[in-house]
Amino acid sequence: MDANGNFDNQVMLIENGLPAPIGNGLFSDTSPVLSNALTQMDEWLTNLVADTSNAPIAKKISRGKPGDLVDACFTNQGTVKIAQLQVYTAATTCNQLYPAFSSPRLVAGAPLENNVIKCRLKPIDSHTYKVTFTTTELAQLKKIFPDGVCDYTLPGVDQSPTDGIWQFF
Repeated sequence: MDANGNFDNQVMLIENGLPAPIGNGLFSDTSPVLSNALTQMDEWLTNLVADTSNAPIAKKISRGKPGDLVDACFTNQGTVKIAQLQVYTAATTCNQLYPAFSSPRLVAGAPLENNVIKCRLKPIDSHTYKVTFTTTELAQLKKIFPDGVCDYTLPGVDQSPTDGIWQFF
């Protein structure tokens, strides 16, 4: 979204990674989801190369994507497709089947984009937490993080804007 103003160049496909008979295994070459995704990616890239128009590359990428290549999750060993926009923690059928879990970085306030490699630090302020620390706990926290904790309200160290990223390949 930051780089292109849309996410037309992205597709998320989710399936059960458990071994048979429940799933096909994680990244299994027996997965019909993976096999079809690779075929569709080949079609997408072929369409992109075949587009010799003067349209901007972002437009070519968007219109080259196969029409049935959309966000989806799959059940029954990848044979049943539920076409649905994949949205983190939304109340969707796919999230009920395959719930997304948080991480310590997300709980600490990191952006969902996961685009901060090295965060800028801020002093520990007990008032910014949803829990109340005892004096001992606060002292221990300051001992563990003597230079402070991540301040995810600021861009990461040496982080630059995404403008121009993935505009060509």
